[in-house]
Amino acid sequence: MTEGVPKYIAVRDNLRKRIDLMEPDEQLPPEVELCKQYNVSRITLRHAVDNLILEGLLVRIQGKGTFFRARDVIHSVNREVISDQVQGFYQNYSESKEHIRIKVIQNDVVKDESAAYKLGLDESIDLICVKRLKYVDDVLSNYSVVYLEASRFPKVLTHDFTKKSLAEFLESDYAVKLCENDLSVHVEQLCGTMAKVLQVEDKTPSLAVESIVKDSFGSIIAFGAAVYTPKYCDIQFKMHITV
Repeated sequence: MTEGVPKYIAVRDNLRKRIDLMEPDEQLPPEVELCKQYNVSRITLRHAVDNLILEGLLVRIQGKGTFFRARDVIHSVNREVISDQVQGFYQNYSESKEHIRIKVIQNDVVKDESAAYKLGLDESIDLICVKRLKYVDDVLSNYSVVYLEASRFPKVLTHDFTKKSLAEFLESDYAVKLCENDLSVHVEQLCGTMAKVLQVEDKTPSLAVESIVKDSFGSIIAFGAAVYTPKYCDIQFKMHITV
């Protein structure tokens, strides 16, 4: 292995080269065999394989093993762009040919101390919580939840967000222009209800994004979080750099 390179990265990169030579749906050797081949622990090997699962190159099937994903599936990956220019889900795909669909699973008033803290509000204040499932070409892309101050944006509660982005609605109905998106990105293991919602096995690693969105005056407008389905979504980040 290359000196100074973490073991799991060296293993991941070599596995990626091996995958390029595999047939669609071909199975990787068992973990025990791969650990011997690379002279690494099972934890290190799984770290490398999990990275390739997130890239959409491999799929792990409980009780069967890990397989190279068929190429027709790889090329059908949904691609979402996250940038410093705040856009809604529909706006992200405005120039694409994909069919976009949103299912609203919650839109009501709640109290949430953590979300209130992120919004810079008192923990006891009422918040509007909007939870949605977002699909591209009828493939589930992500689960998202957004919190806003209830007293400031009451019309959110009665609006149909299956056909219009929340960002567009805030601008058209409240003259709020979302301009800044502070992002925090991490990988988390999906368990319990979230694993069922995203139709994956427990402890499946997935990309999670938290965002604090501000308007043109620098005021915090919304706090949101999204978890992306690891099998079908590719996230691109576009940031404008000022020099």
